[in-house]
Amino acid sequence: MRILFKQILIQDSRSSFYGKKVDLLASDGKWVEIAPLIQAEADLVVSNSDLQWFPSVVDLRVHNTLPGGEHKEDWASLQAAAWKGGVLDFLLLPTGDPVPQQPEAIHYIANKLTGSGVKCYPAAPLTIGNKAENFSDLMDLHQAGASWFSHGADSLQDTDLMLKCLQYLQPLAAKVISRPDVKGLSLFGQIHEGLQSTLLGLKGIPVLAETMHVKRDLDLLAYVMQHSFGLANPNFSLHFSCISTAESVRLINDAQKAGLPVTADVAIYSLIFTEEAVSDFDTLKKVNPPLRTEADRVALWQGLKDGTIMAVVSDHHPLEVENKELEFDQAAFGTIGLETLALTFIDEANKQGLLKIDSYLSHSAATFLGIQLPELKIGETMKGFVIVPDAYVYSSKDIVSKSKNSLFIGSTIQHRLVGVFNGLTYSYGQ
Repeated sequence: MRILFKQILIQDSRSSFYGKKVDLLASDGKWVEIAPLIQAEADLVVSNSDLQWFPSVVDLRVHNTLPGGEHKEDWASLQAAAWKGGVLDFLLLPTGDPVPQQPEAIHYIANKLTGSGVKCYPAAPLTIGNKAENFSDLMDLHQAGASWFSHGADSLQDTDLMLKCLQYLQPLAAKVISRPDVKGLSLFGQIHEGLQSTLLGLKGIPVLAETMHVKRDLDLLAYVMQHSFGLANPNFSLHFSCISTAESVRLINDAQKAGLPVTADVAIYSLIFTEEAVSDFDTLKKVNPPLRTEADRVALWQGLKDGTIMAVVSDHHPLEVENKELEFDQAAFGTIGLETLALTFIDEANKQGLLKIDSYLSHSAATFLGIQLPELKIGETMKGFVIVPDAYVYSSKDIVSKSKNSLFIGSTIQHRLVGVFNGLTYSYGQ
């Protein structure tokens, strides 16, 4: 199979052709020619004056619904949603029922989508059943291939347990993932504590709920590193997921400057929406962390620009329609996002003047997972996606996920993803 791309703008910042329009020729899933003009026969010719090529997306935050939640998302729909969004590698949180916490379960999940063009990387639970009572078999899980550990989709509230997890894992090439939230402060909260929570009469989730947890975990990390006796693995780190406040950005930036092994990501919705988006009680926009202020949004973008935040994530969280079609204070938190992550981030990043967009969608997250995406050069596997400008209003009809709880429904998206490619596996014209 030969595929020829005509005059396509290269958006892979690692490529010597970055920012240039070239012709690309692939044969049997590998690049065979890159030139200003290619005259060659091909089985598929992709031609449009505004084509753009991006490396495939790596998503560091996808909620696992399996086993037990097949009605919300099964393996087939998860693969389809990821593929449609150009997400060919993603980190799967340990949130199934029961929680995947045996080495055999890690192997099963890691290999479940083999051959589909999509690969998932299972995170392991820090404690058995995510119950914060007894430690998981951390060493066995690590030896089974789990390099990423979290307390389900949340963070350990028990300070002593969190300290011991960091101490135990610091000699390993392990990443401890924390979604910072002091539950005692956010309990019963519905949206960001601020103007909108006052106007709507809803209990707010204060910034303090996040920042106190960030401070605690950073203090624990500093303590562990100070008492590591030089045994800390150079690839060990603490990772904050879905930070949402300006203060969190500042705290993490200060910690990085102090030399602590700490990284962070941000959910796509925190970069685009603010608390005003829930003024009409739209439950699709009920997410956790909640949509914050414009000042927080600006700070998050600055955190991306200065490197404090390494990646943007979907926080893909499938939910039944019954969990959203309720009064606002009864509705569940969460949104799907695999299908829209790339397109919505590209649109907003262009508005923000962000350079090397692919770094935040792909390469930094790939480094976090310990993988390297193929480069755009002769002999390498073609792995990426193609977009064209084509503004449209996103609707539930566009969704292939089993669950339809996307907060982007009703939003105008400026580009359309028309092709996804991973070696011999590809789709074009979706």
